[in-house]
Amino acid sequence: MARRNEPSMIKGNRHNDPSTDINVLLLGQTGVGKSTFINGLANYVCNDTLEEACNDKIQSVIPSAFSFTDDDTFEQRTIEIGQKNEHEDFNEEGRSCTQQCRSFVFPVGDKNLRIIDAPGIGDTRGLEQDTKNFHEILTYISQYEHLNGICILLKPNEERLTILFRFCINELLRHLHKSASENIIFVFTNARATFFKPGATSKILRALLDQHKKDHDVDVPFSRENTFLLDNEPFRYLALRKNGVRLNNDQTLSYQKSWDHTVKEYSNLINHIVTRPLHAVSNTLSLNEAEQLVRKLTRPIAEIAKLIQENIQLAKQHKENVLKNPQLAKQGLPQNEAKIIPLAHPRTVCINEKCCKPITVNNQTKIEYTSKCHEECYLKGVVQETINDQRMQECEAMNYRTGKCLKCDCLWSEHQHITYEYETSIHRLNGSSSLADIDKRISDLRDEKKKIEDVYKKLAKFLHANAILPLNDDILEYLRHFIREEQMKKNSGSQNNDVIQGLEEMMKSYEQEMELFKQTIDSEKDRSSSKDVLKSDEIFSLVGTLYRLPINGSKIREQVNGLNINQNKLSLKREVFVELPSKANSSTVMKQFKNIISSR
Repeated sequence: MARRNEPSMIKGNRHNDPSTDINVLLLGQTGVGKSTFINGLANYVCNDTLEEACNDKIQSVIPSAFSFTDDDTFEQRTIEIGQKNEHEDFNEEGRSCTQQCRSFVFPVGDKNLRIIDAPGIGDTRGLEQDTKNFHEILTYISQYEHLNGICILLKPNEERLTILFRFCINELLRHLHKSASENIIFVFTNARATFFKPGATSKILRALLDQHKKDHDVDVPFSRENTFLLDNEPFRYLALRKNGVRLNNDQTLSYQKSWDHTVKEYSNLINHIVTRPLHAVSNTLSLNEAEQLVRKLTRPIAEIAKLIQENIQLAKQHKENVLKNPQLAKQGLPQNEAKIIPLAHPRTVCINEKCCKPITVNNQTKIEYTSKCHEECYLKGVVQETINDQRMQECEAMNYRTGKCLKCDCLWSEHQHITYEYETSIHRLNGSSSLADIDKRISDLRDEKKKIEDVYKKLAKFLHANAILPLNDDILEYLRHFIREEQMKKNSGSQNNDVIQGLEEMMKSYEQEMELFKQTIDSEKDRSSSKDVLKSDEIFSLVGTLYRLPINGSKIREQVNGLNINQNKLSLKREVFVELPSKANSSTVMKQFKNIISSR
């Protein structure tokens, strides 16, 4: 029974300074035991001995399952722990149980120990799924300021390390920074079977690291100092006991020894992690961050390009009116102004013509989306604000057999995942507008449009040369979409030929330049080193020139900032603050953790 005034549970530190958090990323092949690593930790910090844990409530932070074969009958049964949820899938053989990144935040005194569980590498769905999983990992960790440790989990007698290292070492260092090698830690699971030694894996691992150093000039250490040998089996033993399975005395004794050894190794592991130099993530000008920024700019740039065309046309029409009636100059130059309206939840909308209709608001023709097909759509992995994203097929609004929307009956490819609405309204610039003023405004708008086009072409070339995932030309999808909308407005009576022509010219110019670029660069061995391709650290200063554009720069920045906020909100929904029973405060492991972390 809890003492009077003593809380029954230790709750997470939700309002801590993020710079004091201990952030640990777990990477490894599918089935290596990342989820069991986290579940085991939750039990070690609550109980000092295996027997004590058997008499206590099992701590199951992540639902999981494993097969058990009875020694006498050879009957096989599945042992399940915890309740399945949308994040975990343990029924399909060979698939990664963890389907997307999640963080599990353990309270350690007044600090947070955050364990980031990532999808497994070496998924049976193939290299494309591995690539998507790795992109998901890079995107997810970008929300954190730093990583203390990057734990690569291995089995001691593992023959299939090639896939793992291509992604977890080569790709990780390429997308973060070479200094990440100081934070890499090797954790061997199921080490009881090899008497807590690295086993046959050691020789293969060392050869791969030597080859990595030769190819990339990056020395990733593999020594006793950054290598830890654990055993995941004690947690499975607990699960068996809770499911009524009894093992003989010899087996129990073996698990007790394994528990004691693993508890010590966890403490050694934490001690090593907190002595590592912090590896900056969000402040590092990494390739992944640059790629993310370029993707976020697509919708804002396309919308600003259309806005500029609309304003050029408005200025031309006003000039014609002033020539006919000079008194109109006093009214000021009419220009469209954009307003960004963040949505409370991400939304799936249909952009098919039959689900849109032209409406007139304040003498302006606009397009209204009539089909809001999924009002609160937290679809996993979809790229926000992208048209024709294949992952839209997995939206709840879609019929998985036909690929059509259950609400509007249009194809998934005609749907868009949005986090904000974009509205325009006409305002008049202050002061009178002489013919010279109007001409200058038109010239300034054209100048900004050219600068925006030039910057985006450079960004698109960077993306084509460096992208992890195969790319669509997202800007073309948007331009085609806006041209269709303008055609609908024209058919309903709008005089918008200049807008349509300007968008068509922008699309043609982009297609021609990109096609020539692709033909040139695709023949080069190292595309990212081409003289026509920006370096990742040049991206941010180039985008800064967009933000400083005097007429439209602030709106571009506002849209990108809004997307950053929405992405962070979505990521934070995948943080689990682990609540531990109050007895954990007095456990040996927790006391050791507190001493280690408080001394850093």
